[in-house]
Amino acid sequence: MPNPPKEKVLVVDDEQHIRAALQASLESAGYEVLTAENGKDGVDKCKSWKPALVLMDVRMPVMDGHMASIEIKYDDELKGTKLIFLTANADEDSRSLGLGHGAESYLTKPFKVDDLLKRIDEVLHPLGTPKPGAKDEDAPPPAAAPAPVVDEAAKAAYLENLRKKFDKK
Repeated sequence: MPNPPKEKVLVVDDEQHIRAALQASLESAGYEVLTAENGKDGVDKCKSWKPALVLMDVRMPVMDGHMASIEIKYDDELKGTKLIFLTANADEDSRSLGLGHGAESYLTKPFKVDDLLKRIDEVLHPLGTPKPGAKDEDAPPPAAAPAPVVDEAAKAAYLENLRKKFDKK
C-alpha cells in the first residue's frame, strides 16, 4: 500500500539559515518543504506549488510578509491555504495586523521546534479533522474550514501606509 502524500509547507524567510533549519526540521517531521527568500518569491511559489501551509516571516525585502499574506488570502485559488507568521516582531500591533490579514497563527522568534510543530498540527488538523493516511473509518467528516477573518480597517490602513511609502520614492 503506498504512503499517503506528504503535506506541503512553504517556508518564506529572507534569512537562509532559518530557511535551512526549518526545512530540515519539517522534512524530518514528515512534511514536503519548499522555501522562498522574500514575500514576492513566496507568493509566486505558493501559486505554482499550492502548499497546505505557509510559514511566513514579516520583515523581508522585495515584499514583506503582510503584503504577501494579503495576496495569498485574496487569491481565489489559494484562499484555503493556511498561514502562520514566524517573526521577531513581538509587538501586539504586528500580531493583530497579521491575524487581521487572515493568518491562522502568529509565532515569535526565537521559538522551539516542538512548539512550531505542535502549532502546525493544530492549524492543519483542527479537532475532528483526520491527518492524511488516517485509518479510522468511524471518524466524523472534516468540518469545513472557516473563511479567514480579515480586519478590513487594518488592511486598509496597512495598504495606505504602503502607498505613502512608495509615493515618497
